[in-house]
Amino acid sequence: MPDILVRNIDDALADRIKTIARERNWSINEVIVHVLRHSLGLGGEDVTHREIHDVAEMRGTWNPNESAAFRKALEAFEKVEGTPLFDDPRKSGQPPK
Repeated sequence: MPDILVRNIDDALADRIKTIARERNWSINEVIVHVLRHSLGLGGEDVTHREIHDVAEMRGTWNPNESAAFRKALEAFEKVEGTPLFDDPRKSGQPPK
């Protein structure tokens, strides 16, 4: 499916799209596609019965084990050949530069 970028959406329109998305628990993209399909006379699928594979639908919080696992995984990205990529002044007690 092609992607289409829409520019210059005024604040009132953007607010209304966001409101509908919140009210229906839809993504902003789903609201826009729904409005376009119905405005152009194409009808459309019932968005409320969709299969969810969109990152925008992820919610919730991590439990302590998940947070610790994520932090541990990130530590691998903070080092190159065993040395930190940056010095965190909060850990060294030095003022930020």
